[in-house]
Amino acid sequence: MSYISSRHWAFVETFRGLKQSLGLFSLATLLASLALSVPLFISTIFYELAEPLRQLPTAVEITIFTDKNADTAKVTTQLEQFSKIDFVLLIPKSEALAKLNDHLGIKNTSKEHNPLPDILIATVSQTSSATEVQQLADAIEKIDGVDIIAYETDWRLKLDALSQTFKLGILCLGIVIATLVLLVVATAIRMTTLTIQPQMRALYLFGASPSFAIRPIAWRGTLLMLIASLGALGITQVGLQALQHQVATLAQLYNVTLFLEMPAMKWCLSFIIGCSVIGYLVATLSAQDAWRKIQY
Repeated sequence: MSYISSRHWAFVETFRGLKQSLGLFSLATLLASLALSVPLFISTIFYELAEPLRQLPTAVEITIFTDKNADTAKVTTQLEQFSKIDFVLLIPKSEALAKLNDHLGIKNTSKEHNPLPDILIATVSQTSSATEVQQLADAIEKIDGVDIIAYETDWRLKLDALSQTFKLGILCLGIVIATLVLLVVATAIRMTTLTIQPQMRALYLFGASPSFAIRPIAWRGTLLMLIASLGALGITQVGLQALQHQVATLAQLYNVTLFLEMPAMKWCLSFIIGCSVIGYLVATLSAQDAWRKIQY
């Protein structure tokens, strides 16, 4: 049989098998859709709700109080030469005093004396460790025109430790959920291959090659997971729309904006393609197992 005719037969046989076991195929597809929607929905919710946390600044800032007669432009230039400093912000002493008065609630400032110097805030690179920040601070203190500096790294160490613990917990939970989903999906696909023994035996007696006999089963598994992935995306979309109003109301209480949206199109396409490949592989392995049993 030629290349084209063998593929044409596999195409026809795929849909003929679906027609014969439409109820079982529909049940397996629904089961796979529900299983796939669980990690997709949970991961989308976590990603969207974590958006305000991702926007929080986590870089260490070094506050630099200059001498009263210091050339702030020169000091700024020297600070910008450090590779670990992303940018430098200048707060003039008049602005610093105004912010301090506003914070303390001082209204009458007509006779005030400004004892504050010009202040520079150097934002350190996100990738800098506590040791590197310490070394950078020691180097800044040696710059002419710098009086004193202030910085804090303990919160960064605590945040990193908390972040690592959270990521490890999410990873463990993800592995458990992914394992359960794969088991459910594998079971759903194997449900559609329960009736292939007679067909495989007939093809074996007629001298068909393993790839020829397995091909329609593999295509059926691919089609099942393709439909199931689309169904999972649909279920996730409905769930996000149902929660959108409640999440928006909750976000307003904390003065943040949250929108529950589906992942970007490229991620959705990757999800569909990945599920289809899994369907193909699982169905192929199931069909190969059935073929080996016929031979013995």
